[in-house]
Amino acid sequence: MNRVFVDMSVCILHYGHIRLLEQARALGPDVRVIVVLTTDEEVLKYKGHHSELSFEQRKEMLLALKSVDEVLPGPWQITDAYLKAHGADALVHSGPNFNDVVEIPLINLERTEGVSSEEIRARSIFSIVEKRNSMKCLLTPGPTNLHPENLLDLHPVFSRGDDHYTSVTNRVLEAIRMRAGQSSIAAMQGSATTAIEVATSNFLTGTVVVVLSGYYSERMLAMIQIKQERLGLGQVVGIEYDKLIKNGKNQNKFDWLVASYTETADAFLADIRVLKSIADHHGARLMMDATGSINLEDNHELADVNMFSSCKGLGGLTGAGFISFNRELLSQLNAAPKEFILDLETYIEKKTTSPAHTLLSLDSISHKFAANGERVRQGKVAFLEQYRHKLYRPDLNTQPNLCTKVKDAGLKISDGMVGYSPRTQTPGCQVICHLFEQFPSNREIGAVYKQL
Repeated sequence: MNRVFVDMSVCILHYGHIRLLEQARALGPDVRVIVVLTTDEEVLKYKGHHSELSFEQRKEMLLALKSVDEVLPGPWQITDAYLKAHGADALVHSGPNFNDVVEIPLINLERTEGVSSEEIRARSIFSIVEKRNSMKCLLTPGPTNLHPENLLDLHPVFSRGDDHYTSVTNRVLEAIRMRAGQSSIAAMQGSATTAIEVATSNFLTGTVVVVLSGYYSERMLAMIQIKQERLGLGQVVGIEYDKLIKNGKNQNKFDWLVASYTETADAFLADIRVLKSIADHHGARLMMDATGSINLEDNHELADVNMFSSCKGLGGLTGAGFISFNRELLSQLNAAPKEFILDLETYIEKKTTSPAHTLLSLDSISHKFAANGERVRQGKVAFLEQYRHKLYRPDLNTQPNLCTKVKDAGLKISDGMVGYSPRTQTPGCQVICHLFEQFPSNREIGAVYKQL
């Protein structure tokens, strides 16, 4: 046996290829190893993508190896006729065999486990994303850096008749619903603001109290008041957080209590357990803007309705808003006519295009929700170790994991960082967000704060 052929594509040369070629060389003292290298056209036809390196580039690399004597262009499927035409004594192969070889001896050699071109492609994406995360640190509340899985999980999908779409979105929505704690969930294209508009248009009835704790709760009050008459609501009033906490059970009876769990612009954390107690005292329902708290804080299940987005604590791409709610509320929805885009049924019945790719971007990440949330919490702890003496609000019970507000700290945002500019500013204060800590980079948790 003199001329031993080895069929390969080698779009990305790796040590599995090297080992196979060395095994072929070791088949005998006079063996010459000839690689039948798949042409560019055949790679595209059978693998479904262009080769990372051209045929000539792949050939040049192989000929530089001491275990390779010759490289021939070849088809994806090797035949007896091809081997005979080129004087082959045997064909070496590893892994699944697609070749139509009967007359020429076929030698199956052991495949190297733990390496493949497809795996290296995925690792390359991880490396690219990690490098970009390392080069640009976003000290913002989201969208912030990227998970490599966000990109790797993207596929062409359609919302009807596509089994892949159905299985992934069902899996992702169930994982998110479990984090929120309610019995049902609806997804829509847009942001948390979209979800808030839909939720407040459908669930609110009777008298509504909005807990005012900062910019986002004040915005919710304005959003509700502007449609108060159209929805047939009774009173819609705003009550300052501290006043409600102190005297909430002595307020006039109301039907809904609406609040922001985390006020991002002011780095303030509401006490959801106290809010729930006040709502229960009045026989009212609790609705929470969970945009800055989902997967970062506990006890979301205490709310009857939560509204949030895909790109903060959940770590997905932008583009999806979510409403988690308890199913029994569907029999008590506000009956006022609503525009198609504001009707909750539009999203429950999937009557419009879903945020398909955003949902897909959360597939692998959904298995790491708890771990990623913990990384953000660890980042918060690391920041407090350095700047606790500079806290604008020293009470640790009011500190959200998402962000921290400091006063007279003089933090310097260096090159490669993007600071957070809250929609409301307090003189002498800065808000640093810790969301970036969940994303892979070459930084240790808390290391960034030493550069401020």
